[in-house]
Amino acid sequence: MLLGATAYTVFSIHDAVIKSVINSYDVVQILLLRSLVISLLCLVIGRGQMLRDLAASPNRLTLLLRAVLTLAAWWMYYPQGRHLQLAEMTTLYYVAPIITLILAVIFLREQLTLARVGAAAIGFFGVVVAADPSGVHLGLPAIFALAAAFCWAVAMILMRTISKSESSLVLVFSLNAFYAIVLTPFAIVLWRPLDPLAGLAIGATGIAAGIAQYLLIEAARRIPAAVLGTVEYSALV
Repeated sequence: MLLGATAYTVFSIHDAVIKSVINSYDVVQILLLRSLVISLLCLVIGRGQMLRDLAASPNRLTLLLRAVLTLAAWWMYYPQGRHLQLAEMTTLYYVAPIITLILAVIFLREQLTLARVGAAAIGFFGVVVAADPSGVHLGLPAIFALAAAFCWAVAMILMRTISKSESSLVLVFSLNAFYAIVLTPFAIVLWRPLDPLAGLAIGATGIAAGIAQYLLIEAARRIPAAVLGTVEYSALV
């Protein structure tokens, strides 16, 4: 649970930095650069053994599906920073742990205990109180944010499933390498020259996201998805 809480804390810092540059650069360019940084870090650490493990993996289709879902969530969530306040985005995103709890019961046969339901309910209530998303309405930006939360929840279930048989480096690298391959043609078209400060910020998000992804996968090995989803509320701090 400490691993998960640390991961989500780093993710929250990452999200704040992303919001600081999202109005100046397209989300595709930001995600491509972030993914390249993470992929290079994985290659430096894992080298040839990591690539061999990925090539021999029996979970390649599941890894691909997880990458597609998280990319879709990225595309739907972060551009809404132009239309929604951070409080609104936070509240809508934190529907994801509740969805994870439900999916974990259905697909992973995890127990729906009173403690887990209570923790999820209290966590979401705390988000609403703390974020105070006054004036939020279910327009298209809000719907996209909710759809992103659903995709993240499904990806969490997949990550919990395959983390038992795949190394954390393989999971992190496969996700970000997929992003880099898919997004490169679009980023070339949408590319805007980076000023030094923005380049430093995006590079920092790559390092932060890589660390957070690794810690989150390590947490997923050790605790049920429903519990890990509830731990996500620690990022509110």
